[in-house]
Amino acid sequence: MRICFLMEPPPSKTSVTYDVLNGLQASGADVEVVTERSGLVDLQNYKFDYDLYLFKSHSPLAESLAAAAHYRGAKLLNEYPATMKVRDKVLTATMLLQAGVPTPRTFITDSIETLRPVVRETPIVVKPWRGRRGQGIEVCMDESQFDDLIERRAGASADADDDAGGEDGTALGERLIFAQEFEEHEPFDYKAYAVGDYVHAIKRVFPGTTKEEKLGTPVGDDPELADLVRRCGEIFGLRLYGVDLVKTPKGFSVIEVNCFPGYKGVPQGGERISQFILENAE
Repeated sequence: MRICFLMEPPPSKTSVTYDVLNGLQASGADVEVVTERSGLVDLQNYKFDYDLYLFKSHSPLAESLAAAAHYRGAKLLNEYPATMKVRDKVLTATMLLQAGVPTPRTFITDSIETLRPVVRETPIVVKPWRGRRGQGIEVCMDESQFDDLIERRAGASADADDDAGGEDGTALGERLIFAQEFEEHEPFDYKAYAVGDYVHAIKRVFPGTTKEEKLGTPVGDDPELADLVRRCGEIFGLRLYGVDLVKTPKGFSVIEVNCFPGYKGVPQGGERISQFILENAE
């Protein structure tokens, strides 16, 4: 069994990904990890002949090789189109809304000022449309905080113009802006990890700063939550994925869907995932 991981090296030997690699190798699989630092890649002689590709990295090389493998008919887990769907927040929100999944009202604009009527009506969360790991998220609970955000962005745009050598910085300063309604919810977030039909969910404060906060507290058996998570997997065609949620007075609301997350705190996570990979490779 030959398996190729399109990913970055595990950050530490305590990561679940490290356990997955060890589990696959212990089962006799021949595992290769391809990263941005793999050196020269001769595309003319590159053979897409692995039994299975694991598409995990967000790097440009991983995305390009995953696309090439997909269009050559190779087997990927998760499949390339499914992964790319959830890496685009606009597409993710659109598909969730069209499927009737509870999710916050979502707004897209090329000018942050156009969000002012929205923020006068409801608090909003502004985030990068291709962001990850909670980076770049801004919460505006009222118009005063919204004005502060505009001022910070104006300063960042001016710095970008200076870095560009004084040239017109429109391309640097203007970005697609993705915003969602900030829904009233419990004082912590829910994070669910799925391996096929298996779902493990935790609740935790956000953003988590300590190891304990990041591991959160297991939710236990919650059929409503598990069914909603599996429904998200079916909508996007994912098998290894995570779902971020909040619990509002009306029930759970899906904030994001992630492909191949870190699986921190999942019981027997490495063993469970490596076994699932081997079953799908066969």
